[in-house]
Amino acid sequence: MQTRTEIPSLSVLRKEKFSFSLIPVLLLCALGWENSLSANNSSSSPEFKELDRWYEVFLNGSKIGRAHSTVKLIENEVVSESSFSMAIKRAGISVEMKTRERTRESLAGEIKSFSGEINMAGVPIIKRGWIEGNEIVVKEKQFFTETEKRYPFDPEGRMTWGLMKLLREKRFQEPGNVFETKMYAADFGMASTTRAKIMSLGEKTITIKGEERKVYQNEITLLTEMGEMKTVNWLDRDGFAVKTQMQMGGIPIEIKQCSESDAKTSGDPEDFLFQTLLFLDREIPPNATSVRFNVQVINGEMTPKLFSNRNQKIEWINRKNLIVDVRAEPWSANSLRKESHQKVDPEYRESNLMIDSKDKLIRQLAKNAGQGSKNIIDLSENLFRFTHQYIRHKNFSVGFGTAGETARSREGDCTEHAVFLAALGRVLGIPTRVATGLVFMREFENKKNIMGFHMWTEFHLNGKWRTLDSALKKIGSHADRITFSVSSLNQDSLLEIGFSLAEMIGNIKVEIERIQSSQ
Repeated sequence: MQTRTEIPSLSVLRKEKFSFSLIPVLLLCALGWENSLSANNSSSSPEFKELDRWYEVFLNGSKIGRAHSTVKLIENEVVSESSFSMAIKRAGISVEMKTRERTRESLAGEIKSFSGEINMAGVPIIKRGWIEGNEIVVKEKQFFTETEKRYPFDPEGRMTWGLMKLLREKRFQEPGNVFETKMYAADFGMASTTRAKIMSLGEKTITIKGEERKVYQNEITLLTEMGEMKTVNWLDRDGFAVKTQMQMGGIPIEIKQCSESDAKTSGDPEDFLFQTLLFLDREIPPNATSVRFNVQVINGEMTPKLFSNRNQKIEWINRKNLIVDVRAEPWSANSLRKESHQKVDPEYRESNLMIDSKDKLIRQLAKNAGQGSKNIIDLSENLFRFTHQYIRHKNFSVGFGTAGETARSREGDCTEHAVFLAALGRVLGIPTRVATGLVFMREFENKKNIMGFHMWTEFHLNGKWRTLDSALKKIGSHADRITFSVSSLNQDSLLEIGFSLAEMIGNIKVEIERIQSSQ
């Protein structure tokens, strides 16, 4: 029987940077809106009111963490902070994650600055930004790598206190009130604002900690190019958040107000990894040349645009059901022949926070691994084998490490293999990207014929993209997987993957309609 450490796949990604996909983003977004309602009472009084509240966070009914939200007036500036702490089990291993966000705004609602930090497995990623003239300046840093980007500033965009003022004017407690606004949220990228639609649903009665409470319900929908993200909030008469609910695919997430002592009480979460597995009625043999999958959405409709290329064709039956035809393409001299030149965007060559190919250790390892290579194909194979051997501790203890982090820890699952190999390739001039989707496993933890969420690497060689899965030690395109999306892992593409996975996890069924195999 294979052991847990021998199967480094089946990882669920976090958004930023990104395992467990958008959970932290969803919660911070919800808390941000709760802050905006909490710093004023339900009347039109302009008097500033501070906020200091604790919350428990639940995933599928199991407590996974806590959140703390404050809004204070400091030297005539409104300072808002949200912190979040989470622990989720993956195949019996607990992975911890902490985030903190802070905004500074004038009493008039003008954005001054913002900052955020996410800490996964002890390695912080720090983001900070400010307004400079007509631009927003954003800096991100991990280890010794720091990036700076500038974007045009939209004066209609609001952050926490600006939203507070608007929501006070719109009177959140009145049923049937519907309006839209623009918001800036560092977790959704600062290149542009995100549209938000707010709907007031009126007075309700809910039970919190055994106590019935009169509250006001509203629904907030973020409208992005990647899809919609919806939260439902219950607020007391002063606008303070009592409860928030949202969905990540088919898995419910809930935030409930509580005391500080209750918030800090440890939970006992279910194993998140096993909630994401899909069970098939038959095996996909290693010699499969093509597989036809039927993919069905359980709740709602499928909004992400699924990946399609020469090896994966998509046929939509309706918005809840589609056919995916996957064709294998072996790693052979014939399939690797040079084809017509295709333009590759610079983002697949450049270093970023996740694929940090400028890291000194990464550069040294890439050059060592590539020594003696006869050509670009031989080089790719050497990097592929080196990655599988170099990451010697194959486990689920890392959420989603950067290439630099993996170079130092030498541990991780499919995400660490994919990102590390992509960085090695970029050091040596090969355009690279990562792919996310589902992969077939004949056996995992005594369960047979399953598909799990997975990540692997693609190199652009001789005019087209080629698959290298160093975690599963497979090279070439296999018919045992469904690709959801591909990404350079820059900031914007991280969001695209996050939305795609958040809709899929726990919310799809996969059936095999047909398998063709070689003799």
